[in-house]
Amino acid sequence: MTSFPGCYHDGRSSARADVTVSCESDRIRVMGAGIDRVYFTRETRVSSGIGAIRRTLRFADGSQCEVSGDVPLDSLLAGRFTGRLQRLLQNWERSLPLALLALLLTVGIITLLVRYGIPAAAKRVAFSLPAETEMALGNEALSVLDRMVFAPSRLTGERQRQVRGLFRDMSRDLPGSQSMRLEFRSSDKVGANAFALPSGIIVVTDGLVELAQHDEELTGVLAHETGHLLKRHALRKVLQNSGTALVIALVTGDITSVSALSAGLPTALVEAKYSRDFEIEADDAAVAYMRRRGIPVHFYADMLKRLEEDHEKKRGEGDKGEKSAKTEKAEKGDKSSMTDFFSSHPVTRERIERITKGQ
Repeated sequence: MTSFPGCYHDGRSSARADVTVSCESDRIRVMGAGIDRVYFTRETRVSSGIGAIRRTLRFADGSQCEVSGDVPLDSLLAGRFTGRLQRLLQNWERSLPLALLALLLTVGIITLLVRYGIPAAAKRVAFSLPAETEMALGNEALSVLDRMVFAPSRLTGERQRQVRGLFRDMSRDLPGSQSMRLEFRSSDKVGANAFALPSGIIVVTDGLVELAQHDEELTGVLAHETGHLLKRHALRKVLQNSGTALVIALVTGDITSVSALSAGLPTALVEAKYSRDFEIEADDAAVAYMRRRGIPVHFYADMLKRLEEDHEKKRGEGDKGEKSAKTEKAEKGDKSSMTDFFSSHPVTRERIERITKGQ
């Protein structure tokens, strides 16, 4: 017989009593001040062992006894309460080297999940969206953006018709081109920019059109945006950032529930950068289109350089506000913060060099 200390609760009051627990092959005896009880092992439930956390013996009459996690209950009671796997895990938890190994394995699994698992799941869900849901998402996103950052375009009707003609020529041979549409907006907050919304909507700002020196430059940007559309980059990004909605969509199959993401979609489109992989895919789509049409790729690279210079200029103007006095910061704070909006297209030298080298 093996004995060890415990803390006994009778199950009828909050009182506790220090006791001694003795284990035999088929019985457990609990003894203390005014307490002497015997319970059958087969009628006793024992909590799982997790490291050195205290374990609980729950008896048939509703009483229970807590004992130290160091007590080898499973060995004393001939492994009645745990299987081989659980005993292995308990021994693992008590070993520092094995615990560290488990931590490293956990970190590795989480890293792989974030890097590959979640993006793969987001891609699957994005391409499974019903057309009606995607249409609703795109229209809602544009409506919110119109309230947040956009104003009606100030471009002349003639210039809008010219750019729409470029877009029609460019998208004519693309899959799903009949559902694509081009929208013009002005915005001092986002400056020269373009956005690809779900359901085939591409928004081009006046600043972008005015920054272009050749129509071929606009063609390159529009081809880039259609690349985002065809690859469902906007939806995939929002899904990747919203793990809960992604899991619900995958587990339940309720793809329509993703429409709840419409609240976060506009912010993600304007404030968050696309991943490097997404931008490269869209760049490749633009370059491939220009080559098919015999348009020199340098026009697209030139436009990216000009966009980068324009955004850097605006960031610089915002940084100056941070060095001002507090009152001046308050006046210029809105302008400074709006430089964060120049992030939908991280136009880096790396991307420009990659496009130029591939000419």
